[in-house]
Amino acid sequence: MNNQAAIPETLEYVTENETEPVVVQQHRLSSIMPIVVFSYIGVLIRLGLAFLGNNQAPMNAAFWPNFVGCFIMGFVVEQKIHIQHHFSQLYIGLTTGLCGSITTFSGLMYSSCVALFGPSSDLTYPISNFLTVLIAALSASFVGFTVGRHISAFLLPPSPELAKRVRYFNSHVRIWLFPILTLLSIPLLVLLAVLLPVGKYTYFIYSVIFAPFGSLTRYALSVLFNFNSNFPLGTLIANILGSYIYFGMVAISQYVHSLSPLSKHVVTSVIQGYCGCLTTISTFILELDTIKKRKYVYLYFTMSVLLVQLVYVILGDLFSFICSPVS
Repeated sequence: MNNQAAIPETLEYVTENETEPVVVQQHRLSSIMPIVVFSYIGVLIRLGLAFLGNNQAPMNAAFWPNFVGCFIMGFVVEQKIHIQHHFSQLYIGLTTGLCGSITTFSGLMYSSCVALFGPSSDLTYPISNFLTVLIAALSASFVGFTVGRHISAFLLPPSPELAKRVRYFNSHVRIWLFPILTLLSIPLLVLLAVLLPVGKYTYFIYSVIFAPFGSLTRYALSVLFNFNSNFPLGTLIANILGSYIYFGMVAISQYVHSLSPLSKHVVTSVIQGYCGCLTTISTFILELDTIKKRKYVYLYFTMSVLLVQLVYVILGDLFSFICSPVS
């Protein structure tokens, strides 16, 4: 009873250490399997959201995955103290694995580049298009995160009955759930990749295969470099590195015309699976929200966007074919 009474009910009352960026607090081997499992789900959600509209339109491609992922992140973060207390692996799976794989920083950066240099830029105002995509997508991400937290607090207030159910799940299920799901998923994905014929949506399977590698790379970078809660260097490196790889793979897909159909699917899968999961908007928004010193917020945001956009704008101007939407 005393232990439960000591647990803060919402993030409004927790300390700075308790609101450090998601991925730096737990770095045990047991955290890897939840990240793997939820990254499968996250990348499929992101690819599925592309069907809500015209994925060739920069705004649509950048808006929905980041809004939905940040909404879920806000919902989960509001319950952080309770989830971590009863089932810490579920928390890191939902945040680092699921939300980090739904949202994509590299995809947003590329969509803004398409708005600036893409096919429609000659018909309208390219700089306005560029800023519209960046500002609208980042604003929607922050709104989604905030709304998710408020809805979470409204729908799931502290409840002894809910805590009892979570403790039961924690003691009876978590020991074997994620190991079994991980072990079953590996041969299943290999069989699907080998046996299914190459078709229009083959890249879905390969994207799922690449997704855990991107999420785990991001997780490893955060463990190694997110030692300062005022400046999450690991996430910065992940977003910049993933965005550069993304741009390079897009260049290959657009320029190398001799690629076989399977090779094209693999390249697209690296873009959507590995790079999409290596980079994240949801953790980026959470870190901007939890960094205590305002000057570091400005520095972190500026470096994250500027170091990517400078390269994208320069290369996009030199090689305009790169900024044609990936088909």
